[in-house]
Amino acid sequence: IVPGFHDAALTDAFVRSLPSFVMPMIVKVYPTSPLAVYEWLQGHFSVASDEPAVPLVGISFSAGTVGLAGALALWQQQGGNVSKLIAVDGWGVPLIGLPASRLSHDRFTHASSLPLGAGDVNFYADPAVPHLNLWQAPESAAGIEVKGWQLDRGVAMTAGEFLRRSLHAEWNAAFSWRAVTYR
Repeated sequence: IVPGFHDAALTDAFVRSLPSFVMPMIVKVYPTSPLAVYEWLQGHFSVASDEPAVPLVGISFSAGTVGLAGALALWQQQGGNVSKLIAVDGWGVPLIGLPASRLSHDRFTHASSLPLGAGDVNFYADPAVPHLNLWQAPESAAGIEVKGWQLDRGVAMTAGEFLRRSLHAEWNAAFSWRAVTYR
């Protein structure tokens, strides 16, 4: 998790809202520096190994999306496995080339970010919520899950539900019915 520039209590509240199977690690480096985030990833995960690369799911908020998107692009270039980037209000940050989903605090932010990379499935709050509220209390942000470039015709849910569904999908994709070798 790469937060932006805000009070740490907001990130603590966000982490508490995540499903119990998630083991969040908060990246505590300058959030807009892709190199600093990439070096943090290198210090905690390995790319060079005879084992398959661990699929990473990154979650970023606001300015943290700058650092995480750049770091994950570098991670992929070095052979790392990026399962998903969940960009929470990462307005104006290009996500092209990354498997991503966008969560936006309003329809305008959602629509104006799509040309910079739309995920297979995205979410925007409707009615709009304040930027920091989306991060602090995703359960309280009602909105719409939409496919790709769509703006309408989606499924009503909260941002918290969207996060749970997305994280469950990534968990299942990473660990479902794979042959496991025990040593």
